[in-house]
Amino acid sequence: EHVSTSSTNGNKKSSCIMSTPNYKKYCCITCDTIYDEALGMPDEGIPAGTLWKDVPEDWTCPECSASKSDFYLIEE
Repeated sequence: EHVSTSSTNGNKKSSCIMSTPNYKKYCCITCDTIYDEALGMPDEGIPAGTLWKDVPEDWTCPECSASKSDFYLIEE
């Protein structure tokens, strides 16, 4: 029986955030929680680098349960 142990090379620390794409930040209108695309929300199952458009539509604010549509773009 052949067990393929594919080495997980995906775990290389390639998170040298020197050449960051233009990550944006979004703020909850209800409680001011910030969603930072560069950081994501790993505790919520959203990995770092997840763009806002890729956050599931049914996602809610971890602090106040506001919907995704209740977040606005923070102009840097």
